[in-house]
Amino acid sequence: MKLFVDTGAWFALNSRSDENHRTAAGFVRRFKKEPVLFYTTDYVVDETVTLLRFKVSHSQALVFLDFLTESSHVARVQVSSELVGRAEGIFRTYRDKLWSFTDCVSFAFMDELGLEEAFSFDQNFAQYGKILYP
Repeated sequence: MKLFVDTGAWFALNSRSDENHRTAAGFVRRFKKEPVLFYTTDYVVDETVTLLRFKVSHSQALVFLDFLTESSHVARVQVSSELVGRAEGIFRTYRDKLWSFTDCVSFAFMDELGLEEAFSFDQNFAQYGKILYP
């Protein structure tokens, strides 16, 4: 299985005080028996590290960065300028949606890779037509 992971999911996994922590941890536990490759972008990593730094601690932000570096189940992708251009197109097209630019980068990335499923607590992914877990 291939699954895109958004900022909210990474944050929930790394912050025990987050309201979605138990749900996120339970969702990830199911993949101990079934193989999965988690995709994420440098935009999502930037948001997550920043949130962890300011809402949890600097050391937890470092734990997250170390996990990304060491895990064979995470594909951390640098976003190309071409993909940013496609994200800008999404951002301009959906004027009625309250989507962040990072959301639009994530949507463009998922479209490029043919990913239909996202591990996120953000309903914006469902609004864009993606399958949302958990």
